[in-house]
Amino acid sequence: MDLARTCEDINLKDSQTFRTVFDRFYIPLCLFAEKYVERQEQANDIVQDCFVKLWQLRNDFIYLHQVKSFLYTSVRNKALNEVEHRMVVQEYAQKMISKESEEFFYNQVIEEETYRILYETIDSLPPQTKAVIKCSLEGLSNKEIADTLAVSTETVHTLKKIAYRKLRESLKEQYYLFLFFL
Repeated sequence: MDLARTCEDINLKDSQTFRTVFDRFYIPLCLFAEKYVERQEQANDIVQDCFVKLWQLRNDFIYLHQVKSFLYTSVRNKALNEVEHRMVVQEYAQKMISKESEEFFYNQVIEEETYRILYETIDSLPPQTKAVIKCSLEGLSNKEIADTLAVSTETVHTLKKIAYRKLRESLKEQYYLFLFFL
C-alpha cells in the first residue's frame, strides 16, 4: 500500500494495512507528542493510546487523510491534557509544601487557638448574652436577633455592649499569649 497519497481509500479493518499505517506514523507522532510533554516515555504512551483508539474506531475511516488528521489531533489533545494534568499536580504539590512550612504551622496554631479561646469566652457569658453574641456572629441584625430571641432591639443592643466589654476584658489577658506565638 502506498501511503504517499493521502486521498486514497484505506481499509483499516485489514490488519496488514493497519500495521503499515502504524509503522509509517508511529515515530513522527512520538516526536510530535514529545514536543508537548517533553518526556519520551510519556509521548510513546500517548501515541500508543491513540493507535488503540484508532483501532477501536477503524470502521469510521475511509481515507488516509482522515486517519492522519485523527492521529495528529488525538495526540495533540492527549498531550495537552497530560501537560495540564502535570501542572495541576505540581500546583497541588506546591500548596502542600507551603503548608509544611513553619510559618503556616504557627499561623494555623494561632488561628485555632484564637477561635478556641474566643468560643470558650463566649460560652462563659450569661445565657441570654451568649445567645445574642452567637446570633450576631451568624450575621443577624439586631432586629433579627430580637425577633429570634423574643426581646426588644434595645435589649439586644444593651446585651451586645455588655458582651463586647466582657469579651475585651477576658481576651486582653490572652493578647500577650498571641504576641508570644508571633
